[in-house]
Amino acid sequence: MNTIALPPLARLPEGLDGLVHGLQGRWRRRSASASALHREALACLAACEALRGCAADDLQARLEQAREGLRCDPQQARGQLMQSLALVGQMAWRSMGQQPYAVQFMGALAIHRGWLAEMATGEGKTLTVALAAVLAGWAGRACHVLTANDYLATRDAQEMSPLYQACGVTVDTVAGEHDPVARQRQYRADVVYLTAKELLGDHLRDLLALRSGKGPEQAALAHWLGQDAAAQGLTGGLQCRGLHTAIVDEADSLLIDEAVTPLILSSPRPNPGLSDGILWAHDLAMSLVEGRDFEIQLRNRAIELGAGARAAMQARAQQLAPAWRPAARREELLRNALSVRFFYRRGHQYLVHDDEVVLLDEFTGRMTPGRTLTAGLHQAIEAHEGLALTDPNESLGQMSFQSFFRRFRRLSGTTGTAREAAQELWRIYRLAVLPVPTHRPRLTQVQSIQVLDSLDRKWQAVLRDVQRVHAQGRPVLVGVRSVESSEKLAAMLRQQGLKPSVLNAEQHALEAQIVAGAGESGRITIATNMAGRGTDIGLSPVAKSLGGLHVVIAECNESGRVDRQFAGRCGRQGDPGSVSQWLSLEDALLRRYFSVSALRCVWVLERHLRWLGQPVVRLCLRIAQRRAEADAFSRRWAVLQNDSWMEGALPFEEASHG
Repeated sequence: MNTIALPPLARLPEGLDGLVHGLQGRWRRRSASASALHREALACLAACEALRGCAADDLQARLEQAREGLRCDPQQARGQLMQSLALVGQMAWRSMGQQPYAVQFMGALAIHRGWLAEMATGEGKTLTVALAAVLAGWAGRACHVLTANDYLATRDAQEMSPLYQACGVTVDTVAGEHDPVARQRQYRADVVYLTAKELLGDHLRDLLALRSGKGPEQAALAHWLGQDAAAQGLTGGLQCRGLHTAIVDEADSLLIDEAVTPLILSSPRPNPGLSDGILWAHDLAMSLVEGRDFEIQLRNRAIELGAGARAAMQARAQQLAPAWRPAARREELLRNALSVRFFYRRGHQYLVHDDEVVLLDEFTGRMTPGRTLTAGLHQAIEAHEGLALTDPNESLGQMSFQSFFRRFRRLSGTTGTAREAAQELWRIYRLAVLPVPTHRPRLTQVQSIQVLDSLDRKWQAVLRDVQRVHAQGRPVLVGVRSVESSEKLAAMLRQQGLKPSVLNAEQHALEAQIVAGAGESGRITIATNMAGRGTDIGLSPVAKSLGGLHVVIAECNESGRVDRQFAGRCGRQGDPGSVSQWLSLEDALLRRYFSVSALRCVWVLERHLRWLGQPVVRLCLRIAQRRAEADAFSRRWAVLQNDSWMEGALPFEEASHG
């Protein structure tokens, strides 16, 4: 039996190396790179149009030459990269009736050469990714196109399948509850569309399958594969072609936002002592008083236990199982219970669906079934909601998304908002951001940030803004951060006789239908951030003539990228549109990062010296978002460092018979 260790990841540059590495990133992101790529894209467009009169047989012969060129020279196709990409563009026109724009050729070239192409909403990223994926498929190595969710993966693969078929490239999707044999077959395609969670999950399963010895890993693997998997011909790992090329769509979401939490493969393990301790801590937490028994650190979302809390724990310690009586362990239980009481809110961080706690993605508002919190925190939420406690999960293997994506030989992608995270993308992934210009000039009118002193007044102002634009016959899209806020605003609008459509985690099944109609004249749509990824809002002719879509950012997000991405829902392809943004001194974002007295000073300036107050408001918002982004980066960095430690201390070892 031979032991094979995973190849070690390259060490992250620090100190002087980190300084030089950062300068390399700035050089790669320089404007001259975009200018040179734009010139090459114009050459591709001209070559593509010149192929309009080419006979079908001649075109097929050229496709075979291009495929051979990419197979022998995956980077430059033997000096024929421009002509090869032009051929793919021509096949897009002939197979789907879609003529790529120059900016789409530019984006495809950027992806092929390892950049992260920043393309505005509505600029055709789906076709851009497909153009680059065909080149990767011709190279003969595994190419994975990663999207935000299963719906987008299936939709994009189906929409682009005529192009892949015309170019002789096989395409498939890995999504849902497909059996392992089917998944292995799907991974054999030249280009595979799927989510990062599916890909990393199957990668971890393959690692578990290769580990030697017996234990819970093998039992879990047998459950995943099924008893008759071998009889059906399942040999080797699920990802039979391995990992080589990853093209990440909506890359800022997958590489930055999703990277806060590592993916953990686990199986339930009964722990009666923990369940009793969770209920004990819940009852105790509800009896304690803030300021007397404990203190809350709002910015760090931490609980500082005081003498009152410790005395109450000591008095009830005999009610706990012996394993949970030590001070450190019972304090952990109580901190979890208090964290759930003050930091976890139904409709914000989770929902109760079919008598189960389902976590919500903080950045998209989508439900994440199957994901659970660790260290008893998930069971603490169940106790808070009065639900039956589930068994805690025992970890079988885990890996952060940062570590996983750094294992690819070729990593690239596209997104609408990346420049705010350009330094982190380069530092962690060596992925440089390249801005791609829009096909047509954007005509969006962005209004000044409006500031109110209280949440109630802000929601009333948002209501008046929606009513004003709705009276003009224009469609309105309101962005909020939580299910609770979306339902609250919808109730206010209904009281005024309006009929809004609500898109949040509870209506996720209707997402495509709601977004498709959001551009109709007079339509009001309230949405969490889940409406901002992968789907275009097309305007009806009437709506376009009246001024286009009006986007209302009713709750600023902790990342400026998310606000900018949501604002990009209007003004696509030169359409008219407008954006208004509302802020309250009682918003959680400002209260978390500024003192009440500082916010009051801002309010006085904004009301009495507006010429000075507006810049100060924008500065405060930017500072708050920068601080929130810094906190998020610290969490991501801790996850990555933990991965590095685990790899050094407890490396995966794979066994192969030889």
